[in-house]
Amino acid sequence: MRRPPPSDLLSRYLNVLMGLAYMGGGIFLIASSQSFGMLPTGPFRYLLGGLLVVYGLFRMYRGIQHFRDL
Repeated sequence: MRRPPPSDLLSRYLNVLMGLAYMGGGIFLIASSQSFGMLPTGPFRYLLGGLLVVYGLFRMYRGIQHFRDL
């Protein structure tokens, strides 16, 4: 069985890590009460936070799915 190139393994790890980062950002937007004048406010904040969590889950799923293809 042939080993995948190191760049392929790095890409898979980055997919999972970026998924965690997107999810963390989304959870922060939803749970944080401070906006520091830079973050969105109101319903847009929760919509953006939810989208970030969903996208993070998708990135993690895709990364894990690629690990199974090894």
